[in-house]
Amino acid sequence: MPTKLTVVLLSLLLATPVFIFRLWLLIVLARVAEPCPEECECRTGGIEITCSGPSITAIPLIRFLNVRKLDISYSNITLLEKDSFFSRGLTQLKELNIKECGLRTIEMGAFNGLKKLTDLSITGNELSEIIPGTFQNLNSLEAVELNKKKLQHWDSGVFIGLVNLTYIDLSVNKLQYLHPDTFSRLVNLKGIDLFGNKLQYVHPDTFLGLPKLQLLYLYSNPTLQIPTDRPFIKSHSLSHLSITNCNVSSLSVVTFSNVSALDVLDLSDNNLRTVDVNILRALPKLTTLSLYRNPLQCDCQLQEVWRWCKDRNIWTGYGEWVPKCDTPEEVKGMWWGVLEEGQSLEGNTQNY
Repeated sequence: MPTKLTVVLLSLLLATPVFIFRLWLLIVLARVAEPCPEECECRTGGIEITCSGPSITAIPLIRFLNVRKLDISYSNITLLEKDSFFSRGLTQLKELNIKECGLRTIEMGAFNGLKKLTDLSITGNELSEIIPGTFQNLNSLEAVELNKKKLQHWDSGVFIGLVNLTYIDLSVNKLQYLHPDTFSRLVNLKGIDLFGNKLQYVHPDTFLGLPKLQLLYLYSNPTLQIPTDRPFIKSHSLSHLSITNCNVSSLSVVTFSNVSALDVLDLSDNNLRTVDVNILRALPKLTTLSLYRNPLQCDCQLQEVWRWCKDRNIWTGYGEWVPKCDTPEEVKGMWWGVLEEGQSLEGNTQNY
C-alpha cells in the first residue's frame, strides 16, 4: 500500500512534463502577444513590420518571433552597429529595406545572423564607402582565423555570410569606389543597383566572383571612368548592363571583352559619337542595344553598326527612344535608320 507521500511525489513526477509544456506555451504566447512597438506597424501576425519616423535612431525592439520583412525606411538610423539585427532576434528576415534614413556607416558584422536574407535595399542614404567584407557576415573570430591562414581561396563551407542574398540596392548614395571584395562570395546574387552614386572607379574584378549575377545598373554616375585600354568589368554571367547617363564618350572592343554573356547593353544618354561594330561582334548573345540620346555621327562606321543590328534582329529602341543622327547636318535629328539607304563615300554617308 503506497504511502500518501509516495502518491504525491508520483503525481508531481507525472505532471512535470505537462507543467513544463504549459509553462513554455504561456511564455511563447505571451511573447507573441506583445504589442507592436509604438512607432511601428505590424501585419500578418508580425511577419511584416514597418517602422518609420525621426524618433527611430536604432533597430526597434521587436518581440515577434518570425519577422520575414522589415522596413525601417524614413527613420533616423545613421549607424548600423555590429549585430544590429542578430541582437534583436531578427534572424528570419528575408527582406530588409533601409531607405532614406541618413545612413552613413555600416560596421563590420552589422548583418550577422541574416542567413535567410534575399533582398536588401539601402537606397537614398549617405554611404560614401562600403568596407570590404560588410556583406560577408563573418564574425570577428572567423575573420581572425582567415587572416592568420592567409587563404587565397575560400571554401563554401567556411563562408557563412549572406549566402541567400539575390538582390542588393545601393542606389542614390555617395559611393565613389568599389573594392574588388565588396560583394565577395555572395554566390547567389543576381542583381546590383548602383544608380545615382558618385562612382569614379570600379575595379574590374568586383563582380568576377558572382557566378549568378545577371543585372548591373550603373546609370547616372557621371564621373564614372569607362576604360578603353582594358576590360571595364569582368563577369561570365552578366546579361544586363546599364551605364546610361555616365558621360561616356568612347568605347573599344577591350572595354567589353570580358562580358560575353551580355544580352542587354544600355548606353543611352551619353556622349558617344559612334560605336565600333567589333564591340558587337564580341557580344554574340546581344539582343538589345540602346543608343538613345547620343550625338551620333551617321557615317560609314555607324552604318556598319546599323546593319549588324538589323541583320541580327538586335532591338535598338522604338518611338521617341530610338537613336538619332546628330551629324552630318543634312540628317540631323533623323532616326538612324536613314543609314539603311546610305551610300558610303570616302568615310561619309551620302543619303538618298
